[in-house]
Amino acid sequence: MLYELRHRFACWLAYRQTVARLRHVPDRTLADAGISREEIRERARHASLHR
Repeated sequence: MLYELRHRFACWLAYRQTVARLRHVPDRTLADAGISREEIRERARHASLHR
């Protein structure tokens, strides 16, 4: 149970950090990477679940 809680917290933390970092990336850089502002949360969620 403790392992599961730690894992969930780590995933949540990775999600929050990814969203925060991507929000500071300029639009042009995001566009070059093929990511729109609307996709940031979806991409961060995907990245945090597949670590």
